[in-house]
Amino acid sequence: MEINRLNYKCTAQENWQGRTDGIDFSQQRWHQRIRCIDLQQEEIPISSSGETAFALIGFSSDEGVRRNGGRPGAVNGPAAFRKACANLPVHFNEETNVYDLGDIYCADGDLEKAQQELAKLVTSALQSGLIPLLIGGGHEIAYGHYCGINAAVNSKKSIGIINFDAHFDLREKGPAGFSSGTGFLQIANDCLQTGKTFNYLPVGIQRNGNTRALFLTAEKLGVANIPAALFAAKSQDEVLEKIKAFIDSVDHVYLTICMDVFSATFAPGVSAPAFTGIHPDHFFFSCLDFLIKSNKIISMDVAELNPVYDEADRTAKLTAAIAFQLLSAN
Repeated sequence: MEINRLNYKCTAQENWQGRTDGIDFSQQRWHQRIRCIDLQQEEIPISSSGETAFALIGFSSDEGVRRNGGRPGAVNGPAAFRKACANLPVHFNEETNVYDLGDIYCADGDLEKAQQELAKLVTSALQSGLIPLLIGGGHEIAYGHYCGINAAVNSKKSIGIINFDAHFDLREKGPAGFSSGTGFLQIANDCLQTGKTFNYLPVGIQRNGNTRALFLTAEKLGVANIPAALFAAKSQDEVLEKIKAFIDSVDHVYLTICMDVFSATFAPGVSAPAFTGIHPDHFFFSCLDFLIKSNKIISMDVAELNPVYDEADRTAKLTAAIAFQLLSAN
């Protein structure tokens, strides 16, 4: 695929370094299995039928966060993610391939161009049979990511978005332009223009993080939500029932996890910390496993990892734990 040099940087294989216990597959860690692809020199590998292959893609941008008045620093999220994941033990199948396709950058503050380049890369990865796992960067990753998925799937197939997030991100375009808080309203407007249904389920919404206007916008768009207050083990059956009903209503699921959905105790390194967020406990990971086993996830991302504010790398390690769960279920 053609890629804009101003918006792309490959990942050097040396960036994946860690402990080596041996070369036997049962002893290996992620840094021994991940293959870096330079898209300026190589084509995206084609995944054969029946093979599982993942495409790691970084989105090195916090321009949308800056426009939204958040804390900058998530631009370095992909690098922090790779460092946190390098020593993870390999628990995916030996036949599973994991490719690092590098990072899309936001050059000269041109967020819209960066999102376009991200969309092209996501589309190409999906058409090559890979399962994308994107790492932000701000949650402006969502609009480019969705556009890439939408371009890759059959127009008759429906896409449902499950967003673990403290915020709706249904803001109107502000004076600074589109931002990390506008992505899902942009998607809703695109759906309206093309006649598609806007299928959106936010999970972990907090009343103290969203204006009444945003709740009204969600209601107008027919968007239900699972509030943070409900997302707990004691309500497990009710939560899973709501998620299952949503999954059953769509053909594909785009899963996006904004790290600010978690309590700042567990995820301090984010652009907009939520002190009363959900806990990354057994129920959360069981819920994640439930989503994976639905076999409807077509693509996924983790957003808002901000290493500038990440005490003891807690947020990066949590992001790595989420990625471990996503890849190890296959």
